[in-house]
Amino acid sequence: MKLIINASLPTSSAAFKRVNMLFDEKIIKISADDIPTEEGTEIIDAKGLVLLPGGVDPHLHILGEDATATKDIARITKAALEGGWTTIGELSYYTQSPVFSPEDVEKKKLLFDEHAYTATALWGHVDITDYPYHAEAAQELWSKGIVGLALAAPAPNPAISEISFTEIMDLFLDIYESDTAFAFQGYDHENHPEYSFIAQMDAIKKILRRMQENPIHIPRVSSFPTIEFINTISKRSDISFAICVNDFMSVFSPDYFKTDHACDFAESLELLFELVRTNKIYLLSNCTSLPREDTGHAEVFRGSAPESLAYSYLWVLSELWKNRKVPLATCIKMTSENAAKRLGIYPQKGSIDPGSDADFVFYNPDVNSHFISPEGQKVELTGSFTAVYVKGEQVAGDKFKTLRRGAFLTRSTNPKRRHNNRTWI
Repeated sequence: MKLIINASLPTSSAAFKRVNMLFDEKIIKISADDIPTEEGTEIIDAKGLVLLPGGVDPHLHILGEDATATKDIARITKAALEGGWTTIGELSYYTQSPVFSPEDVEKKKLLFDEHAYTATALWGHVDITDYPYHAEAAQELWSKGIVGLALAAPAPNPAISEISFTEIMDLFLDIYESDTAFAFQGYDHENHPEYSFIAQMDAIKKILRRMQENPIHIPRVSSFPTIEFINTISKRSDISFAICVNDFMSVFSPDYFKTDHACDFAESLELLFELVRTNKIYLLSNCTSLPREDTGHAEVFRGSAPESLAYSYLWVLSELWKNRKVPLATCIKMTSENAAKRLGIYPQKGSIDPGSDADFVFYNPDVNSHFISPEGQKVELTGSFTAVYVKGEQVAGDKFKTLRRGAFLTRSTNPKRRHNNRTWI
């Protein structure tokens, strides 16, 4: 049992609340008053440091070659943990071993249990060649606790057969009665020769014309008109999207960061910032993946370098909260709470509330952090993470040797709708 005293907890206003928190693997009690403890309880004096939830990234793209899977998982999840990201979802575009069956889930579980530094949830795939049993197989995956089914068009991976928009429509109809969540990435390759913002928008429109009540998520949107379109229809259709943190860095801190992904945010920067400020950007993702040789579909499925995991969460706090005065509660929603809701793991993750897992970070706003950007620039960010906790145990932090306490994470509930207003803040 551990007791944190004198911690600063965010509220829905700009003010902080000075609290004490009792926890073991889960948070037991939070109070502004003294909390009675048993003999032997470890006391941790936060000395006013800010207590924030560990970051939740809904989709990294780690897995590729089977031969390097263990090293790739360990390296990337360790970098994520040290950057304050305590939970991730693995959505594999290029894996040699797709997740088609419950047996595949078990294999990935062993992989994550033995090598991940973060809690790691899993997106599954659809084997359309298994017709007419593919829909039943998808439901079996959902019952095994995956956080959703990843659909891609055109297929970037020869291990996952091409699925047409008509077949996607049929799949939606086949599993209409469940709350199974989907992710879709791609473009309308039936009517466009290559990826473009318009081609992606046309694909999203096709998906929306076919979807039923199932939640659907677009893992990366890099065009402002597409953001506006999705926000316009999101109350009629349960659709959400993510913006890559690197894309934000490239437009809000252009002197230090670049993105190699097509992105038009600079053309509408004031309008984009207004959406950020007013809590209309649902969530952020690192979109991390390993470098790959170029393919015909590389642009739409291209990820970001793993190195940015070390400072992306801090960058959000430094640039958006401290520098541009975006409410801290909004930053928390974009980096943890909303992703946890969408993955069906809230309030177990992405929350600082009794009953939630004790996954959190201590943030010191008075000691700045220093990094070297991918372009070789020295970057100073306001604040630093002094300690990272997973299930009640410190696993990373200042002058602390990083520990591996990650494991496979199953979905604990159904995904929350995008406009779900429940919050711990």
